[in-house]
Amino acid sequence: GIMKFFRKKNKPSPEIKSRPEPEQSFYSRYADDTSLDEYSAVPGAQQTRRTSKHSPAQRRETSNRASSWTLALLLLRAGLIVLLLVGGFFVLKLVLTRLAEPSEKKQQQWETNALLMQKVSDSTAELSGAQKQVIDAAGIQQYLDQWERAERSFRSAEALSRRGMDDEAIQQLSLALQSSPDHQRAQKLLLDIYMKKEMFAEAIPLCIRLLNQNSQQPDLQMDLLIALQSGGQTDAGLILANRILLDQPSNLAVLSIAADGQGGLGNIDAALVLFTRMLEIDDKNKDALIGCGSIYFKQGDYERAVPYFLELVRLDPAPEYYKTLALCYAQQNQPGKAVIFMGQASSLFGGSVVSLWLRDPGLDLVRESVDFRSFADRLVGAETRKAIEAINRREAEKAGKTVPGGLDLPQQPKLNVLRP
Repeated sequence: GIMKFFRKKNKPSPEIKSRPEPEQSFYSRYADDTSLDEYSAVPGAQQTRRTSKHSPAQRRETSNRASSWTLALLLLRAGLIVLLLVGGFFVLKLVLTRLAEPSEKKQQQWETNALLMQKVSDSTAELSGAQKQVIDAAGIQQYLDQWERAERSFRSAEALSRRGMDDEAIQQLSLALQSSPDHQRAQKLLLDIYMKKEMFAEAIPLCIRLLNQNSQQPDLQMDLLIALQSGGQTDAGLILANRILLDQPSNLAVLSIAADGQGGLGNIDAALVLFTRMLEIDDKNKDALIGCGSIYFKQGDYERAVPYFLELVRLDPAPEYYKTLALCYAQQNQPGKAVIFMGQASSLFGGSVVSLWLRDPGLDLVRESVDFRSFADRLVGAETRKAIEAINRREAEKAGKTVPGGLDLPQQPKLNVLRP
């Protein structure tokens, strides 16, 4: 009975019994299983598929857009690289072209060299033509005779010049140059004699003639500069001096001539600049010390003039420097210092020299001082001093000036300093 009960209990239900046994594998589909595609027909599911950003279609579209943007960037970069390469090529070509071109200075030098070569060629052609014309026995003999006569005259002129017979030497040199006009030694000796005798009008054309043959001769340039300046051709001398100073900016002789020339033309400031420049090169240069001191003295700036004449007194104790110092201190109404320098000059050069200074109008401001009267009395005596004062008083009255004690002085007293 119990076994029947269990057999009944384990009897399958009709529903289960009717279900066929699976004949497929674990992944086989049952007949009543719903297909997954059926869910795709559901509106909600369809909407979900369209809006999902993780769908394959959307991912493909985004990937395509990213690929297009990357491609555009690559194309832009490639274009920029090409443009930079092309631009760099043209810039490099331009730079190389400019470097290959000669500079303006070099081009001018080439042009100058070309002109010189052309001139040399022309001169050579002319010389060749002239040689062809005179290359014969008679022509050669004529030249030999002329050269021999010129040499004899030149040797005679040298001997005369050594003996100091310059006029006779000039005559012999003239004969030498008649026989051989380009005899350089004869021309230079004649120039030396002209410069020594200060025949500057004759020296100038001879200097130019020699410089035309060879312009790079500093001694001849200096002779021409001196001749122009001393001959009164100051403007031309200044032009030549400025040209020489471009090559020789520290040439004291040229600077001195240029400063004198500027002063002669009334360009006092320019002259003072040149004299000051000389002192920067040589602070003991006498020409520059005299020049600066004289300019300040003539301008009435006696205080600034004093140091230059003090230096001159130390370098070369000459009477004119002492007198100028006495005048400078007298014009500043300092009788004690004026008398000191007159006393030193009297000791060095004698009372007769200094006594001549007592009548100088430049001393009138200190003439009535005790120091001056005492010095004058010791130097020439009281009677002589009084006589000098009387003479000065009469001359002042004739000139319409006040008598000593209130004597009017000229604005710029004369400077009695002579250049060495």
